[in-house]
Amino acid sequence: MANLQWLKLSTDFFDNNKIKLLESEKDGDTIIRVWIQLLITAMKSNYQGRLSITEDKPMTADDISKIMGKPEKKITKYLEKFEELQMIIIEENFYKIKNWSKYQSADKLEEIRIQNCLRQQKYREKKKSEKKK
Repeated sequence: MANLQWLKLSTDFFDNNKIKLLESEKDGDTIIRVWIQLLITAMKSNYQGRLSITEDKPMTADDISKIMGKPEKKITKYLEKFEELQMIIIEENFYKIKNWSKYQSADKLEEIRIQNCLRQQKYREKKKSEKKK
């Protein structure tokens, strides 16, 4: 089973007061786009809303700016705005989407992550036994 390929957004997404505040900013459309990209990036990371390169390597503002093709200065500004609005938190040096389960079925993602780990373990054991033959 592969990682989920979809993001759960409510039909009232644009009615959310935080989203309305972001929209009212000078570059509101871009900020909203970056927010959605952060949600998708967190989903691809598959670590319960954490923005990470690997399980133990957090994504920095510089990493995020390179991934999104935006200037680091702007990404830093947006991250600060998201943190101010309590949309993200910083936990053990990781940016983390607050209320991640609101955007994605966290239990399903955890199940997929465990299945992927088990599949990889079986694959390695199979390769190891083939080398012994």
